[in-house]
Amino acid sequence: MRTTSHVLVPVLAALAVGALTAAPVLVADPALAAGVDRHATETSRSPASDPPAPVDFTAGVRSIAHGTGVVTVTGTVPTGESVQVAGDVVEPVWTEGDADGRWTARVRVHPGEHVIRATSQVSGQSIDIPVRMLVLLPPDMTATINGIGRTITLDGLGHPGAHLVVRDRGTERAETDVADDGTWHVVLRGLAFGRHHVEVGQYFDGTLNGGVDDVYELSGTPTVEHATASRQTEHLVLDGRAPAGSTVTFADRRGPVTGADGEPVVVHVGDDTSWRAELPIPDDVRLDVVSVIASDGGDEIGRTDAHVTIPSALTGTVERLGDGRLRFSGTGEVGGTVTLEDEAGKTLTATNGEPLRTTIGRSWELVVPRDALPAAAVVAQQRVQDVEQGALRLVLPGAPGRPGPGAGSAGSAGGTPTGGGVTSGEEARHPAAARLRTAGTRAAAAGRLAYTGADVVHPAVASLVLLVLGAGTLPLAGVVRRRTTPRR
Repeated sequence: MRTTSHVLVPVLAALAVGALTAAPVLVADPALAAGVDRHATETSRSPASDPPAPVDFTAGVRSIAHGTGVVTVTGTVPTGESVQVAGDVVEPVWTEGDADGRWTARVRVHPGEHVIRATSQVSGQSIDIPVRMLVLLPPDMTATINGIGRTITLDGLGHPGAHLVVRDRGTERAETDVADDGTWHVVLRGLAFGRHHVEVGQYFDGTLNGGVDDVYELSGTPTVEHATASRQTEHLVLDGRAPAGSTVTFADRRGPVTGADGEPVVVHVGDDTSWRAELPIPDDVRLDVVSVIASDGGDEIGRTDAHVTIPSALTGTVERLGDGRLRFSGTGEVGGTVTLEDEAGKTLTATNGEPLRTTIGRSWELVVPRDALPAAAVVAQQRVQDVEQGALRLVLPGAPGRPGPGAGSAGSAGGTPTGGGVTSGEEARHPAAARLRTAGTRAAAAGRLAYTGADVVHPAVASLVLLVLGAGTLPLAGVVRRRTTPRR
C-alpha cells in the first residue's frame, strides 16, 4: 500500500497541473474550441500587404514658356527622395517626389539652346534634357470688319505649327493652326452689332506662348454704291448694301423722304444684303444730300449720306427767223448736249450729214433750215455724259405764210409750257400718249417773242386805230379842262 500511494501522488499532481494549464488556452482561443484552423483565422483578420513596386527615376520637359523663359520639368522618383534640377539654367532648384512618386520643377533659361540636368539626390543618377528657348514675338493680327455681313475677318502671322484659340468677349469662337509659312486666317461670323473684344492665344510647346487682342466696333452702317439723278424720269436712283433683315429709310433736309402715296419710302433688305430705291427729285435743289438709315427691329444700326448732283432741267423755245430758218434755244446742264430728234427717236441731221446737236454752255442754240425738219414737231433731247437727262417736244411753225400745227412752240423741261403744244420729260418720248400742257405762259428766253402760228394782222390794225383815237382826244380834253376852270 505504501508503494501504491507513493506512485499515485505524483501522477495525480501531474494531472492537476495539466488541467490548470489547458483551461486558459480554451478560453483565450475559442476558435480552437470550435474546431477552426487558427492560421486561417489570423490570416483573415490581418492580411499581409504587398510590398510597393519600385519607382524608376525619370525626367522630361512638360512645357516651355518662351515669353517668360520658364521651362517646366517633370518626372518620377521614389516617394520622398530629393531631385536637383540644374545644368545650363539661371538658378538650380530642388524638389522631391510626392506620394505618387512624381516630381515637378520650374527653372528659368536664357534664350538659345541649353541642357538641363536632373539628378536624384539618393541614387546619384542624372538625366540630361536638351531645350531651345526662343526669342518669341507675339502673333500679328489684322482685322477686316464687315458690318453688313456681320463678320470680322482676322489675318496674321504666328509661330509655325502653333495652335491659336480665338475668343470674343471672353467666349471661345474659333480655333486654327499657324501654317508652315507663319500665316493664319480666321472668320468670326454671325456677330452682334456693337463692341467686340477679340483675343487670340498662341499655344505650342505645351503652354500659352504669346497672344494678341484688340477691340472692334461692328456697325450696321449701310453702303451706297450708286447715286444718280435722272431728269428723264424725275427720280433719284440709289442702291447699295445693308445688313440682311434690316430696313432702309431715307431723309433729307426737309425730313423723311416720301413716295407718291405720301408715305415714307421703306426698303426691306433680303438675304443678299442688296437694296435699291427710287426717290422723287426735290424742287429747286442742285446738290441734294440724302441720309440712308438702316434699322434692325426698330433700332437704328447705322446711317450714311449720299451726295447727288441733280442736272439742270432742259428748257427750250423755237422761233422763225426772217430768212425762214428756225432757231431753237434754251438752257440746260452745263457741259451736256442737246440733240434734235424726230418723234420716233431718230437723230435729225443737217444737209452735210452731221447730227443736229450742240453743247450746252450758259445756254444752247441751234439754227436749222425749215425744210430739214419734220412738219409737226421735234424732240430736243438732253444728255449728260451720254445719259439721257430730260427731253422737250417742240411744236414747229409752218412754212412762211402758213401757220404750223399746234398753238405754241416753247416749253421747259420742268413740264411748265410757255405755249400750247409743248411736251417735256418722259412724255416727250411718247408723243402719242402725251398730254399737251396748257398752263400759264412763261417766257423761256428773256427779250424774245416766240412765234405762235397765229395771224397777227388784225390785232395790229386794231391796235393802230386805238392809238390814233387816243392821240386825237388829247387836244379836246385840254380845251374842255380850260373851260371848266373857274376864273379868279
